[in-house]
Amino acid sequence: IPLLRPCTPKGIMTLLESTGQDLYGMDAVIVGASNIVGRPMAMELLLGGCTVTVCHRFTQDLAGHVGRADLVVVAAGKPGLVKGEWIKPGAIVIDVGINRQEDGKLVGDVVYETALPRAGWITPVPGGVGPMTRACLLENTLYAAEELHK
Repeated sequence: IPLLRPCTPKGIMTLLESTGQDLYGMDAVIVGASNIVGRPMAMELLLGGCTVTVCHRFTQDLAGHVGRADLVVVAAGKPGLVKGEWIKPGAIVIDVGINRQEDGKLVGDVVYETALPRAGWITPVPGGVGPMTRACLLENTLYAAEELHK
């Protein structure tokens, strides 16, 4: 594993470690295939022992993929894309989305209110993944500075 890793996936892996659940063998679905979150997240989860499916805008039956997942990471940039009733009971749900509504409220890509009772563990928006991303950015900056001054 490289010393400097993409900040958001690294932060998500730290959050997942804090759940105390073993990722080995979990079915993980990533909604969103960006170079910033989706693709590096897939690699992190593969290294963590998950079976990974990456869904994107051409994916058919998104609800079916999400409904089979033990772990769902949503980073599509579309507010309310993943409905709560799609979530497998007890699944871990990581909502990376950050979308500002017309009234100024920040919401994620998952409908939090309906996903919360189904999920075993879920990140809120705001206040979930964002602080972890910033912490990992600081950590990466520190590692880079240390390497530069060796």
